[in-house]
Formats: sequence, structure tokens, C-alpha cells
Amino acid sequence: MTVLGGYLGAGKTTLINRILARASGERIVVVVNDFGAVNIDAELIRSRDGNTLELANGCICCDLSGGMPAVMSQIAAMTPAPQQVLIEVSGVGDPGPVAAWGDHPGFRRGGVLVCADVETIQDRAHGKWVADTVMHQLHSADLLLLTKTDLVDAEQTDAVGAWLHTTVPGIPVLPLHGLDPAVLLDIAPGRPDTAAPEHHQPHPDHATALLTCADLVDREAFGARLDNLPEAVVRCKGVLRTTDSPDRRTIVHAVGRRQSWEDGGSWSSTDHASRIVLIAAPGSGEVLADVVREWAPTWSPTT
Repeated sequence: MTVLGGYLGAGKTTLINRILARASGERIVVVVNDFGAVNIDAELIRSRDGNTLELANGCICCDLSGGMPAVMSQIAAMTPAPQQVLIEVSGVGDPGPVAAWGDHPGFRRGGVLVCADVETIQDRAHGKWVADTVMHQLHSADLLLLTKTDLVDAEQTDAVGAWLHTTVPGIPVLPLHGLDPAVLLDIAPGRPDTAAPEHHQPHPDHATALLTCADLVDREAFGARLDNLPEAVVRCKGVLRTTDSPDRRTIVHAVGRRQSWEDGGSWSSTDHASRIVLIAAPGSGEVLADVVREWAPTWSPTT
């Protein structure tokens, strides 16, 4: 059982998709926080049953929303048994404690992989809002994977690698680019106890808001709106119906000032409302509430 962690926007979803794309005939169970986080092409989905997706390449994708005990029981009852289990931890969660589930009867503990975005990891680790969360994640790793190296020059990638070697000594650091993702599932735990450091304290909750918009969204104006978000709003992700492509889903992600846009395919239902999730750092609920009020009435909060 391999555990995948890393802060919001660090590239966990991209890595999961790469692993699924390379899986052929191997029985892998991928456990994610919600299916919407994993961009699995419709033609790869053989069937959908509640909190489980069966994929045409032989993999299974389970939803973690019901909690770890329920998921572990579900996986243990599968026939034939899976060969690999990959669990994605929430971007604000600590993967260390989750790794202990690998000692559950019938399972074997694998490594803890933590994605580190070379563009933002140092700012996050030293920042006002999320430094403790990021540091707990780094200390829980058996292997640190440098992600988004294509967005910076080689000098910055090397500098981040050197900083990680100093900050969390003894934990290997590798750039994800060029690695065969399949080999990552064979990483062994680097130490018998992958729990968080002794100074670990439960991290306070991040504030979230789900907003919907029934009108067509102007892509340029929305991008400018994301650029003006307060620093405490650390993540935005969602599906938009835009003025320039109303018949196609537009997927948007924003981490800090970095935005990514991609085509999400045709709408699969008659409900074409745009939906986004805003995530704010602990202790900044009022900041997020101000953003929600500012975006009203075009964007309406939902529960």
C-alpha cells in the first residue's frame, strides 16, 4: 500500500493519472478524496457503482469520503485481490498516519510519496498560513518528488532539491519528470515508523467554499479575478462554462498566482452550471467569507 501526499496543487492528480495510464493488466486500487479530483477519460470507465469506479485497464478507483476503515474493508473483500493500493491523502492532510493502515491484516506497507512543487514549496514552508501543514507532510515522506520542474529553470530545481536535503535530511529527493511512474509503487518504507514528527499537532481546518454560477463565464475576466484573490486563499479548482466554449467543460486550477486551464470534454448532464471550490488557509475563514460576498450575486455559495 503506497500513500501519496503533498500540499494543494502539488501535482498529485497528475501523478495518479500517469500511473493509471501506464497500468495494463495489473490490479491497482486507487483511493482518492473524490472522483472529481481524478481526470479519468470517460472511455476508460467501465462502470460506476456508488463510491467505486471500475476502469477498463483493470484498475479500480474508490472514494475516500466514507473514511479509511470502510475503504480498507471494501478493498480486503475484493476478489481477486488487488496487487497494489495507492491512497491519495488530502492536500491539507498528513500522509504519515495514513501509512500505518498498510499494517492492516492482508496488506503490506509501502512507501510514502510526497509531491513538492518546486515553484511554491519554499514559500509555503516559510509562509504565514500553511507552514506547519507543509512541514508535517515533508517529514512524513519516504521519497520526495519534485514536481512542476518544467515551470522553472534548472537552477531553481537544484536549489529546491538542496534545500529539501537540508530541511528534511535523510529523505531521498528525485525530480518526477522522466521517472517511470510504475516504479513508484515499489518504493519501500524508509523507516518502520512513518508517523508525523514528535512535534506534530492536529492541524486546524482549512476553510472551503463551493460556488456556482448559472451564467456564462468570461474566461479572461475570471482569470483576472483569480489573480486578485487574497494570499490566504491558497487554492481554486473547478469546472466552468465559458463564453468562448459553452458546449465544452473548461477545467481551471489556481495555486497562488499560477493558473492552468484545460478542456474537460463535453458536458455529461443537462446541468451546465459552473462550479468552483475555493480553499483558504487555517484561520482565514473571514477572508474567504469576504471573497464570497465580493463575488455575489454572480457566484452563489452552495452547501
